[in-house]
Amino acid sequence: MSYRRWTSPAETAEWIILVGAAFAVLGGWIPWMGHAPYYFVAGVALIGAGILMLWNRSAGLWWYFGMFVAALGWSIFKVGLDGWSLLPRLFVLALIGIGISLVIITGSSAVGRPLRVAAIITAVFYLVAIASMLWSAIA
Repeated sequence: MSYRRWTSPAETAEWIILVGAAFAVLGGWIPWMGHAPYYFVAGVALIGAGILMLWNRSAGLWWYFGMFVAALGWSIFKVGLDGWSLLPRLFVLALIGIGISLVIITGSSAVGRPLRVAAIITAVFYLVAIASMLWSAIA
């Protein structure tokens, strides 16, 4: 019986590129309507992170994390610390970040220990962000 992993880093990178393309294409219309180009910029950043991950570069993890931190800052600037308003802007991005981190943590032995530690730290950050949003929404 053969063992097949649920997903590989290359498959994860491809999905990130597809999600980024959807953000960029659909978010490209928003500035024409007079709103901020956040979704277009986030889509381009997602494509960049996916390409870096596809090339097996550890910078992909950091690129995605930087995009999430920028999205967090933009969201707090836009809506404040209201959990219900932050959830639609950040929840899915945090879940994708956890998925990326888990793929790196459980990945092949070619991944070095510093990158695994970084993936654990970013996963904890995403979990804290989700917990904070939910706590703020409930309280």
